[in-house]
Amino acid sequence: MLRALFVRLHRWAGLATALFLVLAATTGSVLVFKVELETIVNPHLFVAAPSPGQADSGMLDAFVLRDTIERQFPHARADHMTFPVPGRSAMFFLMPRPDPSTGQAHPRPWDQVFINPHTGDILGGRKWGEIVSDGAFQKANLIPFIWRLHEAVALPHPWGKLLVGVIALIWTVDCFIGFVLTLPRGKPFGRKWWPAWSIKRPAGAYRRTLDLHRAFSLWLWLALLVFAWSSVMLNLRDSVYTPVMETAFAFDDGRPAPLDTPRATPELDWRAAHAAAITAVAKLAAQHGFTVGRPDSLWYRPAVGAYMYRVHSDRDLGQHMGGVEVWIDGNTGAVMQTRVEAAGPSGNIISDWLTALHVADVFGLPYRLFVFALGLVIAMLSVTGVLIWWKKRQARTVAEANRAALK
Repeated sequence: MLRALFVRLHRWAGLATALFLVLAATTGSVLVFKVELETIVNPHLFVAAPSPGQADSGMLDAFVLRDTIERQFPHARADHMTFPVPGRSAMFFLMPRPDPSTGQAHPRPWDQVFINPHTGDILGGRKWGEIVSDGAFQKANLIPFIWRLHEAVALPHPWGKLLVGVIALIWTVDCFIGFVLTLPRGKPFGRKWWPAWSIKRPAGAYRRTLDLHRAFSLWLWLALLVFAWSSVMLNLRDSVYTPVMETAFAFDDGRPAPLDTPRATPELDWRAAHAAAITAVAKLAAQHGFTVGRPDSLWYRPAVGAYMYRVHSDRDLGQHMGGVEVWIDGNTGAVMQTRVEAAGPSGNIISDWLTALHVADVFGLPYRLFVFALGLVIAMLSVTGVLIWWKKRQARTVAEANRAALK
C-alpha cells in the first residue's frame, strides 16, 4: 500500500517538475562556463587592454573609475563596483537616482556598465538579462538571459524564484521517494538490488530507458540531492531551508537587518568605507589565521544603510567571489557584521559548501566538467521519466481496451 502511494507521488512529482528541471539543468550546464562564455560572446565588454606602451599592471584607482562612471551617468548611482583586474574590465551596477523635482527615478539606458581600468574608457553596457530591446535581439545579454532562465524561468521577481524554489523542494522530496522505490522487496537484498544499479545489455527500448533512469539516479543520488537542496537554499532560504536546517545545525546570518526606511545616500564616502573595511578585514585575518588576497567588490546597500566589502583570501572555497565579507555602517563607519567563508557555525559552513558546489566554484576544472555533465544527466532523467510514464500509460490504455472488449 505504501509502495503504491510512493509510486504515485514519484510519478506526479516527476511530471510536475520535468520541464522545469530540463530547463534548469541544461542552462546550468551552460552557466558552468559563464565567465569564459561572456568573454567569447562579449569581448568588447569583458576584455580590457592597456594603452599602447602602458605596462600591463598599470591600472587606474577603482574609485577614480567609479567617479568616471557617475560623471558619465549623472542620473544614476554606481552602488556596486568591482575592483579591477589586469586585462579585464571593471564592472559597475547602476541604480536610478530620483529626480529631485518629481521624485521619480530617471530612466537608465543601461544598468550594468563596463570600463577599461587601464585607460578609463567606457567599454559599453547593457540592461542585464533583457534579451530583446526595441524589437531587436541583444547578443550582449545572451548569457545573463540564460542565467535568468536558470534561476527564475525568466519570470519577474519574486515569482520566478518562488516557482523555482517550489520545484526544487518537490525535487528534494522526490529524491528520497525515488531512492526508496529502487529498494528490493525480497532477499537476498544485495543480489536483488544490484539490477537497479546496472544497465542490462541487450534489452528493448523500454528496458534501456528504465535502466538509464534508475541506474543514473542511484549512482548520482547524493549529487542530485545536493543540487536539489541547494536550489531550495538559493530560492527559499528564509521560508524553508533555514527553518529546516536550524533543527540540526547552528546559524549566524552575518548580515545586518533591513532599515525601516532605505538610506539612499550614506554620510560616509566610498574611500572612507573602504579604509574601514580594510582595517576590519585585517583584524579578521589575525583572528581566523588567513592571508588576505585581492579585493573583490564594494557594494552600498540602501536597504540596510551599509557598505558590503568582499575580499579574497587563501581560505576561499572558490576563485570567483571573495570569501571574506565585511559590512560597514554607511553613516558611522562602524563594523556591523563580518563573515568568513566556511567558518563559524556548522550551518554556515554547510551553506557555504552547498553554494560553492552548486555554482561549480570548487575543485577546479574536473568538478566543473562533472557539473556540466550532471546537468545533461538531470535533463536525461527528466525525459526518461516522462517516457516511462507514457509507455506505462499506453500499456494501461491497451489493457483497459482489451478488458472492455472481453465483456
